[in-house]
Amino acid sequence: MSLSFQALLLSTMLVATWSKPQGPAYLPPSASPSAPRPQHGHPDEWAGDPVNYEFSYEVQDAMAGLDFGHREMRKDDEATGSYHVLLPDGRTQFVDYVADEGGYRPIIRYEGTASYPGPSPSGGAEGYKYRKK
Repeated sequence: MSLSFQALLLSTMLVATWSKPQGPAYLPPSASPSAPRPQHGHPDEWAGDPVNYEFSYEVQDAMAGLDFGHREMRKDDEATGSYHVLLPDGRTQFVDYVADEGGYRPIIRYEGTASYPGPSPSGGAEGYKYRKK
């Protein structure tokens, strides 16, 4: 096989490879979808499946001064949950909530006593300082 024929064969193979779609093809929607979708409403309503879930997480890092978390459960059209966060003033904020057709209804409470930095020797308030790592 001659060198020019090999080069021609290689270039033809490369062109053929590059011209084929690589990966999934993103095409416009077809004219006749299998299941008609409404033109209004939320996509969750289109599926017709109930929207039920539950999740939670907690973060506690004493060195960084972090303490927060969130828990939520949803059954059909009602979500209930709570979250908490350690505030810079030393208190912890707790929020219990319900979210449904009536909207988001939180109940907020605080635990602990707020403490603020004292004035600096220069007379001005220094405020909160971030810890450098």
